[in-house]
Amino acid sequence: MQISVETTSGLERRMTVIVPKENIDGEVKKRLKDLAGRVKIDGFRPGKVPFSVVRQKFSGQVSQEVMGEVMKNSFYAAIVQEKLRPAGTPLIEPGNAKEEFEFTATFEVYPEFEVTGLDRIKIERPVVEIGDEDIDKMLETIRKQRSTWGEIALGRKVIN
Repeated sequence: MQISVETTSGLERRMTVIVPKENIDGEVKKRLKDLAGRVKIDGFRPGKVPFSVVRQKFSGQVSQEVMGEVMKNSFYAAIVQEKLRPAGTPLIEPGNAKEEFEFTATFEVYPEFEVTGLDRIKIERPVVEIGDEDIDKMLETIRKQRSTWGEIALGRKVIN
């Protein structure tokens, strides 16, 4: 896998990844063989469809599926290898697929910066003293907030 990264503007990067065609062809062939054992096509018994018929009928779909997975996996492998931190979802554009499979991903990265001067900042924690009268005041406030009205036997209302 060949990777080239270029800076287009500011935080935007364009990464071109080239994957050998043999990797894709091998995976497509493997999936088509697996599919041949499970596919049902009129005129053939299940699991007895010739490989050439399966390839003719399903190679396009399987190729697209494999290329999508290869793009996703190789993009993330390239990100790890190049030590980039993408800030969002990349825009992936497939390139030519004649001799080698090539695609281009455009994305933005998080800016890199260094925080300085933290050793000169002094932080003072506020110290709070809680006394008995503060607790009594808070309990009285909670009693007032949670009070409910209920009826008694004589028809009067009273605070519970």
